[in-house]
Amino acid sequence: MKKIIVLGGGSAGWLTSLLTREFYPEFDITLIESDEIGILGAGEGTVPHFIEVLDFLRIPVSALVRECGATLKIGIKFTHWNGDGTSYFHDFRAKDELEEWAFDDAFRYNMLSSYLVGEGVHLDTVNFYAKLAEQWKVPFVLNDLNDHTLTNYRDAIMAVQHLGNFALHFDARLLAKFLSQVAQSSRRIRRVEGKFSEASTDSSGNIRGIRLENGKYVDCDFIFDCSGFARLLLGKHFNERWIDYKRHLPLDTALPFFTPHDGGNIPPYTEAIALKYGWMWRIPVQERYGCGYVFDSSYINEEQAKAEVEALLGHPITSAKTFRFQAGAFENTLVKNCYGVGLSQHFVEPLEATSIWTFSKNLINFLKSGTIMHLTPELTAYINERCRAIIEPIPEFLYLHYCTRRNDSPFWQEFSSKTTMMDSLRHKQQLWQQVPLFDADTLPLQMFTAPSWLSVANGVHFFDRQSFKNLSRHWSQLQLAQKQAFLVSKQEHLARACLLHGDFLALMKQKSQPIP
Repeated sequence: MKKIIVLGGGSAGWLTSLLTREFYPEFDITLIESDEIGILGAGEGTVPHFIEVLDFLRIPVSALVRECGATLKIGIKFTHWNGDGTSYFHDFRAKDELEEWAFDDAFRYNMLSSYLVGEGVHLDTVNFYAKLAEQWKVPFVLNDLNDHTLTNYRDAIMAVQHLGNFALHFDARLLAKFLSQVAQSSRRIRRVEGKFSEASTDSSGNIRGIRLENGKYVDCDFIFDCSGFARLLLGKHFNERWIDYKRHLPLDTALPFFTPHDGGNIPPYTEAIALKYGWMWRIPVQERYGCGYVFDSSYINEEQAKAEVEALLGHPITSAKTFRFQAGAFENTLVKNCYGVGLSQHFVEPLEATSIWTFSKNLINFLKSGTIMHLTPELTAYINERCRAIIEPIPEFLYLHYCTRRNDSPFWQEFSSKTTMMDSLRHKQQLWQQVPLFDADTLPLQMFTAPSWLSVANGVHFFDRQSFKNLSRHWSQLQLAQKQAFLVSKQEHLARACLLHGDFLALMKQKSQPIP
């Protein structure tokens, strides 16, 4: 029987073990972790792809709501990024019929979006999810839209209809504990307690076993490096080349902390609040907010960052240990018979919650290829190329968020001069000044589609509005204005029928589903 080691726990380790079990039910899978090391995270956000992963693993969303403090996420609210007190919403997209035009119809999409941008209309006014976010509602309705009362929720649990994509927030520690229980109780995954000491290799350089500090030894045919920032295998054992993103994304320190909420209705979105030397995340889980200030340590130190956060919130905070990070990625994800997952392979700041998406997308592609035990140099090169295709474009989209008008501190004043805009982003900017197009040809990155680029680029005033106005003048202004009015009216009507976030979570807790 082939033997697999997953080195490291947390969300990455347990998800890796569970996904591997689905593709390789005959393998012996052992996860090694240490209770002493603990788990990084003050709350975590995901993107809609995570729901697909849960479905594939046969884990219902309701289970995470009950066991992991999970809440729904319909997007990210970006606050104060232009330094003028305004915000914009980057959403996960409602169903096409609720937006009144199909997003895969590039021409109609460009018509209306170009008209709105050219007219200076805040895109949140025609964004269904932005309307829901303002009311702390989620895109779920009872099938009978005329009945919105709580009295019928118990009898209508299976009658809930969702109107678009959504993701989850969760307590990272509770999620790891829950996934561990699922893995060990019903998926035949063995856990070994211990801290890594060294890897033993064969004459070809492949890892054949892991020795722990407690003297235990676990042998393997293949191993996943899920050791987080320690990067025990890809980094320390193989000395894989690190590609640094600092010239694009200079933030390098995070100060995590918790703040309370009243436990009633909860905002269904992550909030990213721009501060003087970076930004702060605020992620709602059921019992609290998980927060953190991500900043550039070349401008301020930990105490100054803490003081800035306390001034913003109006109360003192108790922070966990500040952690330093280096934005970047290893050149290769697969080295010999070792595959890096999550933080052990790459890290960019958590501005768009890309971490779980990137590692699960790449991992699933790798596992379903069926080559895990039949690797050749050619296959390894191909797999690494595919992984880079997913990881490398992400810094470009994150950099776009910093192309703002904010200038109230040296960090914001000097950002453009001290960093390097990617050539691909500069090309997009030049292209959009001439022909404002949002389609697959100009936006090839799978994760961030046309609406995502439009939301952020318009939110930070990245566009030359006159270009959009010039384009839209060739179309019927009356027809576009009527379409805008109809869209707003339809969305407002549907928003009234949607459930409050807190009520939906209560409904999910009542919904009992066994986990196979």
